[in-house]
Amino acid sequence: MNHLSDIRIKDAAPQIFRRPFLFVESNTQMLQIATFFAIGPQIYVDGIIVIDEVQKRPVGRISSKHIISSILDSNYPNCLQKKASQIMDSSVIPLETDSPMKEALEVFHRTRFAFIPILTKKEDKMDNLDDSFKVVTATLAIRDILPLIAKANLKISIRELSSRLISIDGNTSIRIAIDCMLNNGIRNIGIRQEGSAHDDVASKNNGIKSNLPGIINDRKILEFLLSHDGRTVLCKNGIA
Repeated sequence: MNHLSDIRIKDAAPQIFRRPFLFVESNTQMLQIATFFAIGPQIYVDGIIVIDEVQKRPVGRISSKHIISSILDSNYPNCLQKKASQIMDSSVIPLETDSPMKEALEVFHRTRFAFIPILTKKEDKMDNLDDSFKVVTATLAIRDILPLIAKANLKISIRELSSRLISIDGNTSIRIAIDCMLNNGIRNIGIRQEGSAHDDVASKNNGIKSNLPGIINDRKILEFLLSHDGRTVLCKNGIA
């Protein structure tokens, strides 16, 4: 695995330079940002890079967690008027195309963010910029390096890598579920179901009974909160 971690990002994950990456400027309103996360399977993004309008450099990152936290902390719908600069995480650490993969792994581990902006030297020189000027051309996500890890043929059981799955009752409110996610630093929660629904789940799973018929994540919750039904609930009942 050591030799794989020394491979340059551009060689380890060339596919990231063939796809568009999402970014917003620091004055972009949250409603526009949240839409990228909440439109379901049509587009799946690990996060959005925040770019300074003048310097054109990455100044922050936004994930679905930041959007949900902002909704909880502010009155609805006022929270939708917040700007990217007000909700972003400013601890952004960009890497370059020639950076080794081990540096990316260190950033993933240290920041606990699932994506990193990748800088490339700008070919078109501008009069007021020197040769070292670089721009963001891609983002590297953890899932982008899974093929590389698969080639390492690691002899480690999945049990050693797994984390404990926290579960809540299916009747728990969305607010409590979100609080549980934020307090525990997780994105997924198992849903326990009792009674007849439990039996229905067993029949769908070839008779194998499970008291965790489903899992909900922050993306699914955000998708609901920004849907027509979700907005109706928020306007009627508020955040609680």
